[in-house]
Order: sequence, then C-alpha cells, then structure tokens
Amino acid sequence: MGLISREATEEDVATVIEIVNLNILTLNPSDKRIGETEARHYIQGFIDPAITRLTKLNPEDDWQSFITLNPDSSRKRFYLDIYTRPGAATLNLSLDLALDLAREHDPEYRLWLGIQSKDYSYKSLVESHHFSILRKYWTLEMDLPAQIRSTRNSTGEIRKLDLNDENDLVTWHEVHQDSFSKHFGFMPRKFDEWSALVTRDKEEINTQAWLITENGEPAGFIDCNDELLHENSGYVAGLGVRQAFQGKGLGEVLLRHAIQFYSALGRSKLLLTVDAGNESGALRLYEKVGMKSISEWHQYENLNWSK
Repeated sequence: MGLISREATEEDVATVIEIVNLNILTLNPSDKRIGETEARHYIQGFIDPAITRLTKLNPEDDWQSFITLNPDSSRKRFYLDIYTRPGAATLNLSLDLALDLAREHDPEYRLWLGIQSKDYSYKSLVESHHFSILRKYWTLEMDLPAQIRSTRNSTGEIRKLDLNDENDLVTWHEVHQDSFSKHFGFMPRKFDEWSALVTRDKEEINTQAWLITENGEPAGFIDCNDELLHENSGYVAGLGVRQAFQGKGLGEVLLRHAIQFYSALGRSKLLLTVDAGNESGALRLYEKVGMKSISEWHQYENLNWSK
C-alpha cells in the first residue's frame, strides 16, 4: 500500500504537537517538548512558507508522520524535519516524499536535515541516502531561580531595545550581522527581511532584546522569547558580540542578565541551543554559568541530494 498524505494546516496543531513530542520524548525523555507556538511555526514556516505533509499507510489510521520542509530563499537552503510516531512504518516513504517535494520546489537548494542523536533508525536511513553529519548541536538548560552576578568590572551598559523603533532595529541588525559573520553557515540577511522576522516574532513569541555597549559603542546583544512558556521556561534565541569586542566578557554579562530577568519572572528553567563546533568559546561560557546539556541534535547534508 502506498503512502497517504495531505498538507498540514492550522487545524492540525494538536496532531503535530502529539506526533513531534511522542517522537522526541520516546527517544529522550529529558528533551524539551514543543508547544502550540512552535507547532504553528512548523506548519507556517520559520522563514518562507513551509511545505508540510501528514502521512500514514492506512486510511483508518491516525496520522503517523509529520514532514516540515522549510525553504530559506535568501540563503538557497532547505531545513527538513520529519517526526514519526514510535513504531510507525511511514518513515522511509515520508523521507522519499520530502525529497520529492524539495526537488519540485528547487533542486538547486542545499538541504539540511535535522535528527535527534538517539534516533538511530532515522540516522541509518538518511546515511543510506548518502547524507552525512554536517554539524552537531546541543540543547542546554539550567534551573531557575539563580542568584548570580557578573564578576567582571565593565564600562558596558545594558539597555532594552525598543522593537517598535526602527533606529533600534537598525542598530541590532548591524550588531547581529557582525557578531555572527564568522559562524558556521552564516549568510547576511538584508535589513528589511531580517526586521520583518523580528516583528513577526515580537508578536507571536514575545521576542525581547537587549543591547550592551562598551564605551558608548554598540558591542553585543541577547534576544529571548516565550517559545517555551508552556514549560515555564525562558529561551535565549540569540547571543552575540561584535568581532571587535569579543574576548572581553560581554557575552557572560548578557547571559547573566537573561538569567536574572527570567529568575525575576518566576520561570523554572532557562534553555538555549549551541553549535558544538562553535569556536567562539560559547559552550565554555554556558557551562560556566551552570547550564547542562539535555539533548544532542545532528544536522545532515548530501550535496547531491537532488540527483
């Protein structure tokens, strides 16, 4: 019997949450659960509109797998995630369908495929399609409240950015682009596109951002959001320091600010994701303030995926 599929819509949020969390937590009970906001992003798309499918083998079955293929036209890149109920037999055909959908959209894009590190059957499947690990990422968390203070004497000052003020957005964009310019996979994003994403996330997940200055010069930023509010957790979405100001402890000052901010709000945890190959010393910083890894995710790529 062939694969039965249809596009996932806003009405499928509860189904997506169920499939994704069953997949994630069966493999690693310590991993974070997704909530309604993240499920809607999976369906709608994180950058450009997502290409989605729910799949199953038998008409009488519940939906067994969820495909979310996220194009990023400015970077000519796909981000592909497939989540499957434990024990379902839809993964092989769902991967074939996802690759066909990507080919139809644009076979010239690069395709990055994300897999939880303990999902050995999925990893074996994509490796049989000649995908190999490109990058490893860790999800880190710490318990709150945490009473910590920076030991650094700094002339740096932190202020909250007004995300309704275009001047503040321009400043943040400049600092953001410079901070990440040497990170793996980074490609510049034009201000109009970048600011539209910030505005969307401000409304949908309550994005908030802070700027740190050194001797009056914009030097770094941290942005956080309510993506994990369903778990009473704060989430650090981005932390960056401009190239000229790195190595001065500004990242630690910003991170401790976020810890104190969420502690004061009564959140029980703080989470973030880090690139295991990041040469900036980010992992050492996170461990220094007491964050610990709860899960590992692998990003796979096959440069000839569309052939």
